[in-house]
Amino acid sequence: MPTVFSPALLARPARRLALFATLLVGGASACDRAAPADTRAADSAAQAAAQAEHVRDVAAAGGVVDSILPMAEQLRRFREGLPVVDSLQRASPSLDALVARLAKALASRDTADLNAMVLDRAEFAYIYFPTSTLSRPPYEAPPQLVWGQILSSSNAGLDKLMERFGGAGVEVHDLQCPAPTDTAGVRSYERCTVRFTAPGRRALAGNLFGTVVSQGARYKFLGFANRI
Repeated sequence: MPTVFSPALLARPARRLALFATLLVGGASACDRAAPADTRAADSAAQAAAQAEHVRDVAAAGGVVDSILPMAEQLRRFREGLPVVDSLQRASPSLDALVARLAKALASRDTADLNAMVLDRAEFAYIYFPTSTLSRPPYEAPPQLVWGQILSSSNAGLDKLMERFGGAGVEVHDLQCPAPTDTAGVRSYERCTVRFTAPGRRALAGNLFGTVVSQGARYKFLGFANRI
């Protein structure tokens, strides 16, 4: 099937593309809020250009990008072929347990468990994205675009964590998270900070992973995007 790319997305006002860019590539969390109006206006042209380039990359890779479609239709297409899920699978029972699990998996280089503690595509499509601000005005970001950016930033972040702490006896200190946002029972903890130490390794503190998503007593990472 040929790639379908709507030039209408790039014809949208620069401000809206700037909002997409701020939310998707603006920091450790894939759900960071937009910059203040004065700085956003000054940077809108550059952000729009960067986002346009990313959209072209998605289309070139076989993605279907068409923000003219209603969000319900975009989400239906994104969900095609995915199992329907209504709860987070292979999750941890608490935020502390999830971060301890991350430290243990880094120490043992357990890539299977590292993958398991992050939202998969079905969980993103059925649980996280429909409750995210990105799915609603004024953003209404295409789900495939958001998912692609999350994967990219998460993979890069995990590479950094593995390079720094892979195979070491990682210990967790001073985990702190701001109060979460809560939409329809899905909570998002953004910009958590933590300090990791390991014998023979330089300690590291700050935003070492991305947003934590929870549903009841089930916790997973949205991704491993970080500020290392």
